[in-house]
Amino acid sequence: MALESKPLFHPEVIRQQVRAFSLPERVGDWQPKLQHWAGLIASGRADDFKETALLPDFLTDIFCGLLGYTGPAASADTFTFSRERHVEVDGKVADAVLGRFQKDKEQFVAVLDGLGIHAICTALTASSEGFQGAKETLN
Repeated sequence: MALESKPLFHPEVIRQQVRAFSLPERVGDWQPKLQHWAGLIASGRADDFKETALLPDFLTDIFCGLLGYTGPAASADTFTFSRERHVEVDGKVADAVLGRFQKDKEQFVAVLDGLGIHAICTALTASSEGFQGAKETLN
């Protein structure tokens, strides 16, 4: 017996939300930086380096610059982005973690590990361009 596949969200609800949503201005300001990373990857130049050579700049550009997460240097009391953290779940060191970090309390939201710069950059570039295209189509 075949199961009927239904969308998770009703298309009209999504359409209304997309029409009403505007990307923050800083996303447009960061388009050159996204294009830089996309060009570095597309040209094959990124393959000339170990990921560990590019990862610190990439994480800072994308997660702190574009997405607005803050590291410990930005705020001593509370920050939302941390690199090279020991993760209690499997005892490994993650490339980075997202959450809410305070002196006596750590709340982990996401672990960034083994993502690959190429995969993240491709997804961000495609989603930014795709979102703008989808919004233009709906309007």
